[in-house]
Amino acid sequence: MNTTKHKSLADRIIGASLVVGAAHILLKLTGFIQVKFAAYFLDSSVYEPVMVVAFTGVINSLFLIGEEVIGPSFLTIFMKEKENKSEKAAWDYANVTFTFQALCLLMVIATIIIWPDFYIKLFTKWTEAENPERYQLLRTSLRVLAPSLFFLSIGSTTYILLNGYKKFFLAAFGDASTKICIILGLAVGMRLFGFGIEALFFGILIGSAAKVFTHLLGMLGKLRMLRPSFNWRNPAFQTMLVLMLPLFAGIIFAKVRDNFNNIYILTHIDQPGVLMANDLGRKLSSTIQWLVPYALQIALFPFLCELVSKDDRQKLGEILSSSCRLLLAVFVPGAVALAILGMPISVLVFLGGKTGIELASWAGISTACYCLVLPAAAVECVLMQGSFADQKTVAVTVIGILSSLCSVLVSYLFIVVIGVKAQNALVVVALGFVLSRCLKSIALALWLRRTTPMFPTGPTMVFLLKLAVLAIAVGLVTWGVSTAVDAVLPDGISAAIADHAKTGAISRLRIAVRIAVAAGAGGVTFLAAGFVLRLEEPKQMIRWTVGKAIAKISRSKS
Repeated sequence: MNTTKHKSLADRIIGASLVVGAAHILLKLTGFIQVKFAAYFLDSSVYEPVMVVAFTGVINSLFLIGEEVIGPSFLTIFMKEKENKSEKAAWDYANVTFTFQALCLLMVIATIIIWPDFYIKLFTKWTEAENPERYQLLRTSLRVLAPSLFFLSIGSTTYILLNGYKKFFLAAFGDASTKICIILGLAVGMRLFGFGIEALFFGILIGSAAKVFTHLLGMLGKLRMLRPSFNWRNPAFQTMLVLMLPLFAGIIFAKVRDNFNNIYILTHIDQPGVLMANDLGRKLSSTIQWLVPYALQIALFPFLCELVSKDDRQKLGEILSSSCRLLLAVFVPGAVALAILGMPISVLVFLGGKTGIELASWAGISTACYCLVLPAAAVECVLMQGSFADQKTVAVTVIGILSSLCSVLVSYLFIVVIGVKAQNALVVVALGFVLSRCLKSIALALWLRRTTPMFPTGPTMVFLLKLAVLAIAVGLVTWGVSTAVDAVLPDGISAAIADHAKTGAISRLRIAVRIAVAAGAGGVTFLAAGFVLRLEEPKQMIRWTVGKAIAKISRSKS
């Protein structure tokens, strides 16, 4: 009986993950197109102040602070109010949250518009005297784009609300609508009609509003319960504020880390394109993380909340352990293969327009390093949701701050003290980030084991040993096949990097063939080595996929 329930829960989680994953495929496809268009149409002197500092650095960081503070605490309480009291009580609490969030956002937006120079000095080393054009463009960008923060942040809470009702697809599609509008601003406004940077600004502003509008379509039947509320004494809202405090400290430090590493510290290097290369290099790893681990994280959270509310620690531990093992089985060898193929992938995607071979190759170096974070990031996604469902926010905050501090210290030591430049700085920032996420995932696992039966020592050690052998095998085969294909069908990347005059000799078709053949060989090695090593996780994936396909065929015939 328990086995049947467990399978039912697993099927529900995997099914929800597939729905979220499908939406995120669309989301990340549009996101990748957005980055490609931006890299193609925008020179680094425009891309860096507008897309890296203003939109990603300032606006997106402030948006993520709200999302990652309100999100984990909001949903757990909303579901408890809905299940233990009534839907009306849950919406009374939600209305206070929306009102509080809107007022805070209006105040923050006002500070950006009135004091943009404060944010410029906070996020960069640029000055008006030394970088007049970039400084003025950044100041204008902040003032124009500030209102987008309101819709992006409110949209993050409506996103979580839709997840609470298990409407995963429309929740994720809201973000895709934002990116589609940005793409239209770049491709239609700037390219087709020849408008200036104003077309990109317009696309971002309209896109942020489109996110909220998309979510409201998914809540049409609930909108009658949505209204402003200033009942600050709502007990559920006060509970959320208590849970938010440690999360707020942790996310502030995490955003300080991200902006210190990805913007501030790199503005010490007086070489155009470094900020842009680092930003492009993060895209592949973040795209893959959003497609699988993040999709699973979103799908898992409502179910984990249910298990915690029932105090079913055994089932909670089983779900967390099996999810982490499954993700590690895929992403440890996958990360090794992607790191090896990072350079040709980046050149294939980003080379062209205003992005030359030097910038594309720098992005390739950054991509190869950032891909190594995938296993740790995948495990972190699951363990963080387990911690939030159990409302263990203080421990998560402390662990996050300490691991983030490690990354900051690595960047400061090598870039400011030792003074590494350009490509080496990109490697330092990326690998420092990888190290910090690995430490965080290990610490989260050890902390959760104190109260939840998970990761039994013996089987876990055997699993990790087999996984290391599997990753080495996949890495060696991927590297060997990639090198062999390049020797037989040279794609021109190496020659172009050595001599910029030969960039015209680069063959995109041959690059694509090299990536496809090497990745295919790595995939075959993954399945074969997994079978030889008797790893259960690859077999589970195949059995589940085949089983679902057979069941679907049987249903269609009947």
